[in-house]
Amino acid sequence: MMNKHDTRELFIQQYLTAVEANMTVDQFADFLGIQASSVVRYRNKIAQETGIKLPTMVKDNGGEDIEMPTTLVGEDAYKKVSLENDPPKRIVITAAQNATPVHDEFLSTILQYCDIMDAELMVIPYRYKNPTSIYQSLQEKEEWWDKRLVPYLVEDDVTVHKELRVMGHVKMQPTATNPLSGFDSYTGRMSAIFGHPKIQLKTIPTPSKSLPKILSTTGAVTRENYTDTKAGRKGEFHHSLAAIIVEIDDEGVFHQRHIHADELDGSFYDLDSQFTTKGRTTGHRVAGLITGDSHAEFIDKQVKAATYTNEDSLCNVLKPLHSVVHDVEDFYRRNHHHRGDPFLAYGKHHLGRNNVEEGLQVTADFLDEISDDSRLTVVIKANHDEALDRWLRESDPKHDPENARFYHYMMYNMFSNMKMTETGYTTVDPFVFWCMNPDQQKGLTKKDFVKFLKRDESFTIEGIEVGFHGDKGPNGGRGNIKAFTKIGPKTIIGHSHSPGIEEGVYQVGLSARMDLEYVSGPSSWLQTHCIIYPDGKRTLVNVINGKWKR
Repeated sequence: MMNKHDTRELFIQQYLTAVEANMTVDQFADFLGIQASSVVRYRNKIAQETGIKLPTMVKDNGGEDIEMPTTLVGEDAYKKVSLENDPPKRIVITAAQNATPVHDEFLSTILQYCDIMDAELMVIPYRYKNPTSIYQSLQEKEEWWDKRLVPYLVEDDVTVHKELRVMGHVKMQPTATNPLSGFDSYTGRMSAIFGHPKIQLKTIPTPSKSLPKILSTTGAVTRENYTDTKAGRKGEFHHSLAAIIVEIDDEGVFHQRHIHADELDGSFYDLDSQFTTKGRTTGHRVAGLITGDSHAEFIDKQVKAATYTNEDSLCNVLKPLHSVVHDVEDFYRRNHHHRGDPFLAYGKHHLGRNNVEEGLQVTADFLDEISDDSRLTVVIKANHDEALDRWLRESDPKHDPENARFYHYMMYNMFSNMKMTETGYTTVDPFVFWCMNPDQQKGLTKKDFVKFLKRDESFTIEGIEVGFHGDKGPNGGRGNIKAFTKIGPKTIIGHSHSPGIEEGVYQVGLSARMDLEYVSGPSSWLQTHCIIYPDGKRTLVNVINGKWKR
């Protein structure tokens, strides 16, 4: 069954073919099996909705059918916007391509959202010359946008918050593979939003322990309209019907997140609400919440409360079916990076944080606190967890009397569970084994609600692969966000503590404190989680000053 857009595009193609064949409007109507007046009405409706002006046809009696006045919107219709003095509390920002129809349902849903949520809409126009487009060939002048966008078009550099600018004056080719390239220092310390159909986001390090700035692109409200070249096909593949919602809370902090439209009906999810052309429904559970790297022993209390325990926390509002955690165990107490540091060794011995099993219990207590029968907690195997494995392989208990008993307890059980495989040998995961079989601590109590993944074990939520931590890339290389764009499936990773979006890969930040011991210099770290909606769409959510939304 064809959707509205497919039906309209087929009509346009058939109509143009009929014009080239010098058919009359009556002959074309007979071909379609409808009245000639219906052909005229549908052609005029297309002009009203999209700005596409189809040529007129002659009638059988030699007369010309009725022509609608032009509805094209020229560049002089741009809205000059300034929001510095009186910024709205909520803004929706998207982009639109010239000489291209909008996605009717998505635009209608955005306008519904703005009306219901008391939000302002901003549309950044951009240009692309496509000589193969059926839309482009209909117009002598290419500089037009759908007339419904007129009140919202912006071409200015707009300051919407003291720390955020909307770069309406920057026009980028929609086929650009890396649209944010070269803009790292362009806006100074301020974050910036650029109009582009490919979704991209990155954080830029800033000095003086301040939050990093965020550069991001919007997605588009117009449909795909690209050439049949390699660049055009790649641009079409990465084209996103999307927008950015910016909210300013009562403390003057801005929050931003993406919305992604359903390609058929233009609906989208935003947090626990779904918006359609007909309005809003609430109380929707999200499929997954992937949190920034936990490092349970150094969890940020405000982030923990905003994510799990507050009445209006992410988990209490969104009620995720899955909660996915990265680097849940920090293994600070015997981290291999601390070897040879006499000051850290002295501090641990005399001031605390010296007992390995007590540190593991801190992590188990955290997992117990965040897990219940309403969702499955999924623990991703990560490099900090594996520091326990490394300690067991490399340390000498004769030089560590504090942990000698625990070391031998763990080694005995690791050896006792050794098995031969077809390609070598394997034993139990030491952290998982301890959680289920502690020595002198209580271990994990909510075992039924926690699933531990093995290294490289796949786990998907609504088609999104979440089983990779991000520290190890393809073919044994070092992991980073760009490396994971090459593997095929859409993924969500952690590890770097710097959130980002690169093609099909989303990267979360951290849930731990921002001032961890080993942090030095300007930092791009941010306390950021990722939501997976019921339709498989994703968005990043930042926790700033203990808040994740307005």
